[in-house]
Amino acid sequence: MIATCAIAVLSAFLSYFLSFGSSRLAKKFGAMDAPSSERKIHKHPIPLWGGLGIGLTILFFGMVIIFILPMADKNLSFNQLAGFFVGILILLLGGLLDDRFPQKPWVQILFPISAALVVILSGTGIIQVTNPAGHGGFSLVWWRGFGLSLPSDFITFAWLILATYSTKILDGLDGLVTGLTVIGAGLVGALSLSATYFLPSVALFSGLTGGAFLGFLPHNINPAKQFLGESGATIAGFCLGVLAILSGAKIAIALAVLAIPIADVVLVVLGRIRRGVPWYRGDDSHLHFRLLKAGLPHRIVVLLLWCISLFAGILALSLQTRGKIFLVVGLVILAAVTSYFAGIKSKTSIKP
Repeated sequence: MIATCAIAVLSAFLSYFLSFGSSRLAKKFGAMDAPSSERKIHKHPIPLWGGLGIGLTILFFGMVIIFILPMADKNLSFNQLAGFFVGILILLLGGLLDDRFPQKPWVQILFPISAALVVILSGTGIIQVTNPAGHGGFSLVWWRGFGLSLPSDFITFAWLILATYSTKILDGLDGLVTGLTVIGAGLVGALSLSATYFLPSVALFSGLTGGAFLGFLPHNINPAKQFLGESGATIAGFCLGVLAILSGAKIAIALAVLAIPIADVVLVVLGRIRRGVPWYRGDDSHLHFRLLKAGLPHRIVVLLLWCISLFAGILALSLQTRGKIFLVVGLVILAAVTSYFAGIKSKTSIKP
């Protein structure tokens, strides 16, 4: 626990100070987010590339951890760690490029796909799910061949893309995704330090991830002085997705934290399809934007979503598999109902 707290504090300090440099670089090279659409709620250009300091912090201290890993546990192989780092590097480079030279959606998705595939090829995967009835679990390795494990690899790929895009699309309010990542990493770290699932090496990487995003939070909280950008927003969900798998495929913990944003993404995409507009085109129909339009202050919306995710994550730690399923379903319903009534409230709040 001491080592985990120490790495979290050190990574927070490094990330905080690196953010000053990444902000200057963003300004120098023109990686700025201008308030040019209905989705932009800031009034003047804000530097992007917040993910640069976060990514470099994780990579730097990740290499430091590798040297002390033999003193921890043997649950993680060098190949798995290498895959994790390479995945972060892919998202970092792709995000920095997109922030400066905006890419089309089909080009943007190539980087998360590549990062997910690298993780799978490194040997990380969801190989088992717990039986909701409470009797053992079910193997997800039904067939092996040509270096693949099916349907395990397919499910792992889908989970990593879903986690990555949930934070990417959710990144619309100052500090929202940054804070959720700190919460999610902290919960996975707590799980990894528990007597039942004692995985000190996973706890170290959870502390590292949470610390890196915590160090960026002062720059990102409303009113934000810097944004995560494409790289920071995708690295957030990617790290949570990988950490959830490495902690013993305890996907339910990360899913509890990300349930509302994931549900919101699905509802928004379905709404766009129903309206006949491209599903990938950004708009202000997301839950957090609807809450703003309904009259809630910016910081209250962020704090509300943080608190719900924190409460759900803590509750998931104490529940069995069946209870976690009901929790996630309940959060999805909560997201749908809240989005619906917030939408009605925002419409009635608009003066003719």
